[in-house]
Amino acid sequence: MIDPLRDVLSVCLLPAEFGQNPSNTTEHKSNIDATAGPGPEPEPAADLAGVRSFVPEQQAETRIIGGQEAWAHSWPWQVSLRFASMPACGGAVIGPTWVISAAHCFKRYNKASFWTVLAGKHDLDNPHEPQQQLVGVSAIFSHRGYNSRTKDYDIALLKLQRPLEFGRFVRPIDVWMSALPLLGRCTVTGWGSTRENGPRVNRLQEVNVTILPSDACNRFYSGRIQNSMFCAGRDTGGVDACQGDSGGPLSCFNGGRYELAGLVSWGVGCGRARRPGVYTRVQQHTEWIRDTMNDQDEGPEDEATAEGDSCGKQQSSTCDPGPAGLSVSQDGVSSVGNVSESCPFNWPWMVSVQADGRHVCSGALVHRRWVLTAKHCAVRAKEDVVVLGVHDLRFLSLQTVPVDEVFSPPQDSSFPPKADLLLLRLSQDARFGSRISPVCVPEEDEDLDGSWSCLTAGWGATRATVGVDPKRLHHAGLTLVNETSCRQQWGGFISDAHVCSHPAGSTSCLGDSGAPLFCRKRGSYFLFGVVTWGSWRCDAEKPAVFTRVSDYHSWINEVTGDI
Repeated sequence: MIDPLRDVLSVCLLPAEFGQNPSNTTEHKSNIDATAGPGPEPEPAADLAGVRSFVPEQQAETRIIGGQEAWAHSWPWQVSLRFASMPACGGAVIGPTWVISAAHCFKRYNKASFWTVLAGKHDLDNPHEPQQQLVGVSAIFSHRGYNSRTKDYDIALLKLQRPLEFGRFVRPIDVWMSALPLLGRCTVTGWGSTRENGPRVNRLQEVNVTILPSDACNRFYSGRIQNSMFCAGRDTGGVDACQGDSGGPLSCFNGGRYELAGLVSWGVGCGRARRPGVYTRVQQHTEWIRDTMNDQDEGPEDEATAEGDSCGKQQSSTCDPGPAGLSVSQDGVSSVGNVSESCPFNWPWMVSVQADGRHVCSGALVHRRWVLTAKHCAVRAKEDVVVLGVHDLRFLSLQTVPVDEVFSPPQDSSFPPKADLLLLRLSQDARFGSRISPVCVPEEDEDLDGSWSCLTAGWGATRATVGVDPKRLHHAGLTLVNETSCRQQWGGFISDAHVCSHPAGSTSCLGDSGAPLFCRKRGSYFLFGVVTWGSWRCDAEKPAVFTRVSDYHSWINEVTGDI
């Protein structure tokens, strides 16, 4: 009879004893039974990714030499994957409906209906933990490059049948995107045996491990370590880990929160000398992760959107986006305080322009291949990228596209220049769907009067409203200021090529360059401005100034080929 769990790795947290020379590569099995009770009460939405949770009244108990039982629910992204009701692998939550794990867990049994995910769990022998969530798996996506012989591309994604409820006991973790902290200390977690071929443990275990240099690891494993792998093992205290449950997370602290650096993949024996654990390097697979999640989260394209004749449509949401009441002001005087977090993906044309992995400017998608932002953002063709379909910059986006070319309008001799605009041509089409779609571009003769309702949006350090997370998209409802009032504040800098607004639209308040001014009429939003300048003080009375996009409609059509 075939053992469905034969190819599953289990936890083994032992002191390292160098001197042995094993010859067999193993992926151990685990046999644990657990059932799920009622789900938890949902908690208010918060930025929980990578933030550990502790329950002070539950003391951790030392279980093994060199490793220990984790504080209950202190690694809330850790999940147990169950095959036919038996715990088989570990995994990590990376989104409400997504879990990441190792491909080798599913190389024999990849039928989704056989698998379930148990989240919010600490003691697998306790079927009545009230905070646990048991969710079925609707689809399994193993990387097409996975090689069962070399263990290359040992990564898989599981789409859940329903969203997990995030709170104290269940939280996601983001992918570690910077260089791995060589010789840094990270933590591997999981359930399993405490010695090679030993019995499993019922409570979640943790151990700190050290990320080892690739050249040293390749010497240990005779050159078998691929670029998509890395080794972690013994630290200066003499403690090593013999892999957590297959597919389980290796979590590294970035100074503020934990991020997912690796997935338990393979190794030789358990805690043996010169045989550290081998992990899948998750950051090598971010594009595949994004593409897979995008393909599944986005349904069939709306025909109108796909053909480009449905722009400026705000996405429906059940959340409260905060204040956005607007009108045209005669004197330009208004109080600051209407900046709030946007509902996720409410403004599907918003993009993050990034350089070297950092957000530098916002922009607006105006066509499958074109983004409009500010010239002063100094976007670099062939180097910088545009990130689409993102709300929280710490989470994976739906699509990341390199900038192919940049175009700026002809400049006049005025200072500051009237046209602070830059068109970015993308290297490939944006994939339109519910989270990615363009904003409309107004005609040259479109009059921005009091019948329009306008907002601006972006990412950045917001000083206007305490409690707005700068990594999440936020927006501000803007009162427009007429040209006469604006000239009284800014003098000859203002021309008819500008639109002025309440100071909350300025970079100093919104925290972002390139932020668009989009206004609603007849059920659609139109891109009327791109932020140019404003006072350096967010609470100042001087209006924010935007380049008026409609004045450059002909130039936009000339460059883009009539969008």
